[in-house]
Amino acid sequence: MALRSKAIAKAHRLAVRYSVILTRVAFLGLLLLPLLEPNSFYVIRAGRVTSPPEMELHARSEVGTAAPEIAPGVTAEADLPPSAAESESPSTKATDSKVPTLPPVEMPTPLLPARPAEPDALQAEPVAPDGKPLPPSKQAALPWTDAEIADAKAECGRLLTNITAVTEELPPAREGICGAPAPRELRSVGEGKVKFEPPATLNCPMIAGLATWINDKLQPAAQRSFGSPIARVIGASYSCRNRYGLARAPLSEHALMDAMDIAAFVLADGKVIRISKGWGPTTAQLKRAAAKASEQPTVNKVKGEKLLVAASKLGAIDIAKHGEDKPKSPEAEKEAAAKLALSSFLHHAHDSACEIFGTVLGPDTNDAHHDHFHLDMKVRREQRSLCQ
Repeated sequence: MALRSKAIAKAHRLAVRYSVILTRVAFLGLLLLPLLEPNSFYVIRAGRVTSPPEMELHARSEVGTAAPEIAPGVTAEADLPPSAAESESPSTKATDSKVPTLPPVEMPTPLLPARPAEPDALQAEPVAPDGKPLPPSKQAALPWTDAEIADAKAECGRLLTNITAVTEELPPAREGICGAPAPRELRSVGEGKVKFEPPATLNCPMIAGLATWINDKLQPAAQRSFGSPIARVIGASYSCRNRYGLARAPLSEHALMDAMDIAAFVLADGKVIRISKGWGPTTAQLKRAAAKASEQPTVNKVKGEKLLVAASKLGAIDIAKHGEDKPKSPEAEKEAAAKLALSSFLHHAHDSACEIFGTVLGPDTNDAHHDHFHLDMKVRREQRSLCQ
């Protein structure tokens, strides 16, 4: 009993002593805390050490682009549609005036462009100190190297040697993570000098693709359908933004000067072909019309049970047939033929673009692209191109 009492007394004295020591240490720590640098401590989470906010922000901004891929369905770019989470918001819309004009397209003064990372790669999202995603123009990136600029210019030489196009060489461009090492301002393509309004700021692969598409695909089709060649293309190109202009989305191909949105074509005879008016019913519109026209069941209660009864009208089929048999006036037939020619031409333009570009989005992609084609040269690993 005596030994046990001694042991208890000794343990009690040690506990008191260590308690006093720990209290003093904690008190001194509180006194020193205001003197320490902010974010001097690291937090251990899930078996790893997380870095302080400033360090984390810097590391993220070095990486470049935002979250993994959405986009006209815009597509992707390209750009997939917001509904599919790669589609792009339209950069331009044709107006109803005789000669369509576009809202002013901002062409920022080319600053030296960054070398953005692969847009679809899984990366940490750059965020501002307030926790909001940084826009592409505010994200940090390395400048283009002399080798990258030289390679891009050499590529321009190879691609444009056999292409008839009027372009102006621009300095290497950088706006945050946007830009290109050897951009050019495209003013016209082809022997007939098809003008771009406004002039498009693009890289050389995109310029070569547009020249091939217009000269080899569109001009013959326009001559067959309308008896007049294309004289002007209304559209928009460079824009430092994410897809659809969303804060949390992959970087748009427009930001890399690798994409073009086309809203309308103007023929040499002055005829304006607007995609918004000439395409015809889109896939989404046809589905909505079919759903609306389908029989809507009504619910009747009979002896406490619910029975589904088709809400169809008597004689509807006969009326429809009678309407089909009614002869059309020459004016109506002419108008129908003109609409068919417009729609056929625009569908041919869309489908033939799929043979040239990496991404082609149009009115059937989603509502965001109901009034324009989105074209870009995005290279994908698993498929040759994205055509919607």
